[in-house]
Amino acid sequence: MRFLKIILATMGLSVILSAAANPSILRVGTTGDYPPLTSLNPQTHQYQGTDITLIEAFAKAEHLQIQFVQTTWPTLSQDLLTDRFDLAIGGISDSAERQQQFLVSQPIRYTGKVPLVRCADVTKFQTLAEINQPNVRVVENVGGTNLSFAKQSVPKAQLIIVQNNETPFAYLSQNKADVMLTDSIEAIYRQQITPGLCAVNPTHFLSPTTAKVVLFRKNRQSLKQEFNQYFLSLATVSFRASASS
Repeated sequence: MRFLKIILATMGLSVILSAAANPSILRVGTTGDYPPLTSLNPQTHQYQGTDITLIEAFAKAEHLQIQFVQTTWPTLSQDLLTDRFDLAIGGISDSAERQQQFLVSQPIRYTGKVPLVRCADVTKFQTLAEINQPNVRVVENVGGTNLSFAKQSVPKAQLIIVQNNETPFAYLSQNKADVMLTDSIEAIYRQQITPGLCAVNPTHFLSPTTAKVVLFRKNRQSLKQEFNQYFLSLATVSFRASASS
């Protein structure tokens, strides 16, 4: 009887290991605070956005069930390293540090840093030199590339660091800060939904162009390859459609 129990326990462990190696559930980490790429609807408690739509379509194509896991910009890397989820998506910029820690997808879009300001101040903050002044208040959320870029590019400005990606826009609207340096895609979106805020020259970046990517755990090479192939297939279909129109 004891021998039988050992065999059954071993079989059970094999089933668990097999399920882990071939999961039917895809755990997706996202911050839910970077519209229009990822946002958490407070009424429905559902994630939405262009990156969410993309990963949901990928999961459906791969016959995987998605389990969204909320993370934050300060904890995103550690959460992925400690296996809270299989991949992270939602406005994540490619960087040398992230390439060292994770597998990085091919670029899913490109963007660059631009100022977001009150519309009355658009002509005042056209360049980094105009922003990099002791009397200029720059607000950034902790944990993302916006903060790193601000520290490097405008060290003379007053840097206000807040804990989430929603507060900077309130600070701008309430005249508690003058500038937020952020990705053009977010600046344009905030201009569209927040009266009084304007993106400054959103097609002329103050930073080198950067790629938005998906991050995967180092042991998910096959998942990364499957995603890249899926994304390439979408790009091919889109190109053919535009070429025939």
